[in-house]
Order: sequence, then C-alpha cells, then structure tokens
Amino acid sequence: MPAAPEDRSPLASFDPTAIHQLFLGLDVPDPITFVVSPDYLNRQNLYPRQATLLKCFFLREDLFTDYDYAVVAEWDRQYRTAKRENEKLAASLEENEDSPKMPLGGTPDLLGRMRAAKALGYQWFKEILLVMGRRAGKGYLSALAMAYVLWCYMAKGDPQEHYGVDRDKKLTCLIFAGKRDQAKQNLWRDLVNVVTGAPCYAPYIAKSIGEKLSVYAPHDFVRMENMRRRGVRTELDMASFEILPKESTLMAGRGPASFIIGFDEMAHVVASGANRSAGEVYDAATPSLDQFGKDGFIIEPSSPWEMAGKFFDNWERATAFEPDGTPVYPNVMMIQLASWDIYLDWERAHELPLLPEGFTGDNAEYADAPLPSFKPLRGAIQTYDEEMRKLEKADPDTFAVERRAQWATVLDAYLDPDKVERVFKPWFSRPERYGSPLILPPERGILAYTYKGHADPSSVNCRFGIALAHVEHDTEARPHVVFDKIHHFDPADFPGHTIDYEEVEDWIWDDIIAPYQPEEFTFDQYNSVSSIQSLTKRVARTRLPKRVTIFERTATNAINWRYAETFKAAINLGLVHAPNHEEGELELKFLQKPPGQNKVDHPTVGPVQTKDIADAIMITTWSLIGEWISGYKDQLVQASATGALQGGLHGATPRSPETTHDHDTQAAFDALRSFSRTRAGRDSWDASIGRTRTGYRR
Repeated sequence: MPAAPEDRSPLASFDPTAIHQLFLGLDVPDPITFVVSPDYLNRQNLYPRQATLLKCFFLREDLFTDYDYAVVAEWDRQYRTAKRENEKLAASLEENEDSPKMPLGGTPDLLGRMRAAKALGYQWFKEILLVMGRRAGKGYLSALAMAYVLWCYMAKGDPQEHYGVDRDKKLTCLIFAGKRDQAKQNLWRDLVNVVTGAPCYAPYIAKSIGEKLSVYAPHDFVRMENMRRRGVRTELDMASFEILPKESTLMAGRGPASFIIGFDEMAHVVASGANRSAGEVYDAATPSLDQFGKDGFIIEPSSPWEMAGKFFDNWERATAFEPDGTPVYPNVMMIQLASWDIYLDWERAHELPLLPEGFTGDNAEYADAPLPSFKPLRGAIQTYDEEMRKLEKADPDTFAVERRAQWATVLDAYLDPDKVERVFKPWFSRPERYGSPLILPPERGILAYTYKGHADPSSVNCRFGIALAHVEHDTEARPHVVFDKIHHFDPADFPGHTIDYEEVEDWIWDDIIAPYQPEEFTFDQYNSVSSIQSLTKRVARTRLPKRVTIFERTATNAINWRYAETFKAAINLGLVHAPNHEEGELELKFLQKPPGQNKVDHPTVGPVQTKDIADAIMITTWSLIGEWISGYKDQLVQASATGALQGGLHGATPRSPETTHDHDTQAAFDALRSFSRTRAGRDSWDASIGRTRTGYRR
C-alpha cells in the first residue's frame, strides 16, 4: 500500500492548542488608534469632528481632548437653542398651521448619555442614528464603527463559545437598504472597502465575492485544523463572520445570528411590492441581536425626510428624557448635522491633538509609542460656500432637508396608499379564461377588447413612463380598467444617462402597437413629435386588423387635475387593476397635492421624486373610463339630492339607495366634487381633454 502523501499545509506541523493560542493574541486598541494606525485600519485622513464622534460612539470620554469637550458642548448648545426657539414658534402658531422645523444638532447632554450607558455596562451605544445631510460621510463613518465592533468580536477568539451560540452558526452583519443593489453600492460597499483594505484584517479574509464578505475568527483555524487531522475535507466556507447586503423584506433578517445591523438611508425605505417599510424590517430583524446582549450594534446613517416612519420614531427615542432629565433610552445616540458640519476645523487639524496628553493606550504594545496625530488635510468635502447659497436660494425647502438635515413637514398623500396597493393585488372577478385571478395579461391583445395607452416621454434625462390597458365589466356592468403593460425606461440604464428614443420607439412598436393594436396611443406634448411621426409611419406601412390612432395629448393644469381626480375616483371604487410594477406603485403612493392648489405633483425630497409612470397610468385610466366616471359623478350628485339613483348608468345595472353611499362611493363622490363633464359636441370634447388631432388614423 503506497504511503500517504505528505501534508504540506501551513498548519500541518502545529498543535491545535498552539494554533489557538497563536491566533487568540488579538489586541484591541482604542477606536482612534484602531482607525489611524498603519497596523490596523490605516485610515489616517480623519477629520477632527469625525474623531470626536467615534469617541462618543464607543463611550470613550477618557479619549477626549479639550477640543472634543468644546465640540460636544457646541452640539448640545445648538440643539437646546433651536429647541427653545421652536417651542416659542409652536406656541405662537395658530391651529392647523405648518409645524416648525425640528432642531438641528447633536443629542442633548451627550456626555451624560455616554456616562449613563457606560454605567449600565455597555462598551458602545447599542443604537446610533446619524441624521446628516448629503455628502456628510455618514456611510464611511458607519463603516469605521462597524469595523471596530467586528474586531472586538474577533478578539473573543471563539465568539460562538463566548456568546453561547451553536459552534457552526455564522455570525452575521446585515446591511439593509430599499434594494439589495443600493445596499451593495453604498453602506455595504463602504464596510467591505474598509475591511478588505485594512492590514489587520488581511490574514482573516476568507471570501470576498459580489454579495458576501466572510471573515475568519481566530478559533476557525483550530476548527479547520481539527477537521484536517480527522481527514475531513470540505468546500464549505468555515469563516465565522459574514457581511451581507439585504433588501428590505421581512424574511431577510430572520434566521441569522446578527451581531451588527446597518440600515442605509432608513428614512427613505418604504413599502412597495415584496419590499417592506423600514419599520417592518427593523421590527423583524432587530430581535436577531438579542443573543449578543449589550454587545449588539445597530447603526442608521440617513438623511432625514418626513416626520413619520421608523427613523423619525427612533429619533424621538434618542431625544426622549424622563422628568428628572435622565435619558429614557441611554443606549441610543443621535447626531443631527448639516452636510458641512462634520468637516469644520479641517484647516487646523494638524494643530489639534488626536488623543489627550499622557494617554498610554489600551494595550502594552502602544504604551511607549508616540501618540498618533491628525494628518494635515487638503480641504473639506462639503462647505457652505457661494454655490451652496445659490442652491439654497433656488430651492430652500429641498435644501433644508437634503443639506441642512432638517425634517420635512409631513404632507398628506394625494391617493390613499391602501387603495393604491389594491390596484396591484389580484382581482378575483377576472374571467376564468386567463387561468388565474392574478393580473397576468396575455402577450398579445384580444380582438374583442379595445386597448388604449399613453407614453410620458418627459425629457431624455428623466424616466419615460408607458402604460396600456383595456376595459372589462363586472356583474353590475361597471367598467374596470385592466392594465396589460406598465413599463418605464430609466436614463441610468443607457450610456451617458440619456434615453435612446429609437430604442424606446422599437419597444413600443414590438410590445404594444403590433401585438395589441390599441385604438388610441397618445404621447405627452413634451418632446414627442418625432416619436409620433415615426410610429405613425410604421402603422401606415403595416396592415393591422384594427385601426390604430397615435397622437399628442396636450395638457394644462386643469386637464391634469381632471386626469388625477378621475383616477382617484376610479381606485376608490376598485375599478383599476394592474400587474406588479414597483416603481409605478411608489410614484402613485407619493403623489402630493400642494395646499390650496388643484394640482398633483411629485415630492422634491424623499425616496420618490418622479411621477412619469403615474402620469401614464392616470391618463390611460381617464381615456378608458373618464366619461363613465363623469356620468357617475352626475348620478351621485342627483343621488345626493334625492336619496336614490334614478335608473341605470351608461347601461349599468340599477343600484339601490342602500348600496349608493357605502365608503368607497362616498370617497369617489368626494374625489369628484371639482370634476365636471363636458356636454358639448365631440370636437369641443376633444379640446377639453387636450387632444391634438395631429396623429395618423389608419
């Protein structure tokens, strides 16, 4: 029998116990040394106020210099001054007027909060909110903090044994965002860059692939050596730690033993399709931290938005105090800063001490080493300069939220979110020929149906929204709009972030005109003449079984308001059904009506700032059942006066008085108070709806 081949693995000659001792010797320096030292993260371009925040995160008042005390006092003073002014303003406002701005600045009594958390046995704040403006480096600062927490866990040697976790269980750092791609591009990528670029982590990186970074704990080498000695060979990743990006679904945070959870741009994560709101994900994911007790870590870097939702709820927890002045939640910290605040004093960084004089370090290795110092900095990433002043003057409301990190006043949504969600849910009255109550439209049109559609080209650097639908009737002969196509083109998907209109026209022809042969297909008046002419020529050259008309639909504020009110009434009555389209659902949910104006617009801040798809959906709905809704409104007015509907409605089955004023009918009636039907001839009707007869009819 041949001799077994010699084992030449680097661990073959070591005793497992010796290996264990070798890799257990992880020093844990103070967080500042960990960040700037060439032996650890080697991130030396640290701004003075970033260093102050890191000391606060990890409850290290012993690392404070006079500069740190001054900065924390400034943040506290800024918060309290703004709070007093807001209270005075709120007291002077009459009822129903806009709420005052929320205060800007760090957590009040930050030092007291640090001392309280330390006394409770915490080594860092369990939960940290970074409410900061754009380009304030909140993701990078969060990555530095998470890297330090990870190192502290690694220093346990055998973290599963230390925390009583099953020895084969992965310890997971989860990074949540509205979309997995967003998590990968932002906060997760920041953390991966910090860890993979750090000298201290180099021996422990196991796998770094597209959606996962795994890191060995010291004891993992012992486990692998023991397996090798037993002749067990495996392709499994044996690393104890894994860092994963996650989309905001309820199941994404269930199951893992999470020791760190990061929520990227938490204020802007909203429910749509399979993705859930930040609050739902937070509630589902945070229990996974429980087994790590006071060592669990949650960090939430986000610019603010409306004073609603989980992120704002957490903000309120971080600023809540008992009557005696002690914090209600001492293990929660919040810092609220404008985009440029974190970079203040950059020009004198080299003059400031990074650590207090006489500090000897957290481990003997650095006891006799010279104290690290700030590296001279070349400039601030953000400053409040003349360009910023111009931006603020041009759009002060958006600037206040995105740059000054002020909370926006909650604006009521134009459409009921529950009614919008119902549009994208199964419609169980759907004919059986489709084989399912779900909205799963066929790939080609049905000759018995009349299809209509609309395209909202917007501009080449904005979304291009497209919708197509037809009408089906229920048992009461009410018309239901059933969408066959909802689609959009995003500039981000094209070279140079500019939509290729020829590609869009080809898609419209191949996916809408040729297979469905809509009776009408309209375009918004902006930047559409070329597309109308091109598609009209194709229709003229092609022998289609049905007549197709393509034309421009001009719009005014009054006409757009009519489209919106018609759609609102239609969804309140449950007359609109569509296949899943997350972007379209979100745009509809975030439509807003400015106070005192008969118009609907998109928000200028927050997670959704477009409405091109929503416009296409609303106009298509109007083109199919606008006249019916208008007649229905007239019948409701009559019913309001007489208490009953007299006769049918456009061939509909008569409805009894008892069924007239249910909740949905009243909602439709309210939505249509300002809606009036044009009763003139067809030409005046065309003019009233913004129809321009420049298209070609075959």
